[in-house]
Formats: sequence, structure tokens, C-alpha cells
Amino acid sequence: MQQVALAGGIDGRVTIAVPADAGTAWSVTQEDDRWPVGRDSIAVDASTGTVVDRIDFADWPVMAKLTQWGIYAHMGSLFGLPNQLLLAALATGLICVIIWGYRMWWQRRPTRSDRKAFAGAPPAGRGAWQQLPTWAIVAGVPVVFGLAWALPLFGIPLLAFLAADIAIGTLRNRRSTPPGAPG
Repeated sequence: MQQVALAGGIDGRVTIAVPADAGTAWSVTQEDDRWPVGRDSIAVDASTGTVVDRIDFADWPVMAKLTQWGIYAHMGSLFGLPNQLLLAALATGLICVIIWGYRMWWQRRPTRSDRKAFAGAPPAGRGAWQQLPTWAIVAGVPVVFGLAWALPLFGIPLLAFLAADIAIGTLRNRRSTPPGAPG
């Protein structure tokens, strides 16, 4: 199979999939995860040794290519060591942000209201996003919605957080509005 694959232009590391039955062709897929990605694949008839089908990575739809590149980038194999260093820096930054967030919460927790917090007081009231510059809202909202659509594991929790935040804000407004007052 590998000689047929080499003759068919599939070189480097390959995955050879054995068919489930004798009437089905074998598939040979290139496993080159460096840039540019090589994921060409051929189907080989085992009885004759001829290539019966070919799928080149260049012919993949754009979204399929983006998905494959995203997987390789996430695994740290797309650009080799620079990709791995970037992922390590992102992981370290994320760990620092999480630790810093817990530290800020600890300093601002209700039991310490009599003490001055090192990181400052929390924002007063709701609606802090309204103080953002217009350009940040105009540019940021479509980016966030695009990310939420493309990355459902980011979008679903974000949607749940927004729903909970709106519900809590509505309840607080109802409680703080005196009876008979407009609003």
C-alpha cells in the first residue's frame, strides 16, 4: 500500500486504514501536521493496486481547512516550537488571571468591607459597559458574537451568564423600586 501511496503523491507519515470488507478500498491519508498542512488522501483497490479515488487538502472546503488548522494549532503541532511556546504562554497567563481573580475577590469579599482593598473597590452598580467608548462596543459586540457562534463551548456559557445577569438585574431593580413609583 505504501508504494502505491508514494506513486500517488502521498509521502511522509501516512495512516493506512484497513477496509471492513474485501469489496471496499483501502485508504491512505497523509499525516503532515506542519505548515502547509498535508492531508491528502487516496483510496486504493487492494486487488489491483490502483488508485480509485483521491481527495486533496487543497480541495477541502474553507471551514474544513480552518477546523483542521485549529486542531493542529490547539495541539501545538502546526508551527512546531513557536506554537508550543505561544500555547505555554497563554496557559501561564490564564493561570495568572484565575489566581489574580480569586485574590481580588478575596480582598473585596463582604467580610472585609471595613478594610481598604489593595486592588480597589468593585464597580458601583450595574451598567459599567455603558461607559465604554462607542468604537469599543461597535467593534467588540460583533467579534464576541462571531466567537460565540464559532466556538459553542464559549458561546453557550456566555449566553447563560448574560441570561442570569439580566435576570438578577431585573430582580434587583424590582426590589429597589418603591411601590407606586414609576419604573
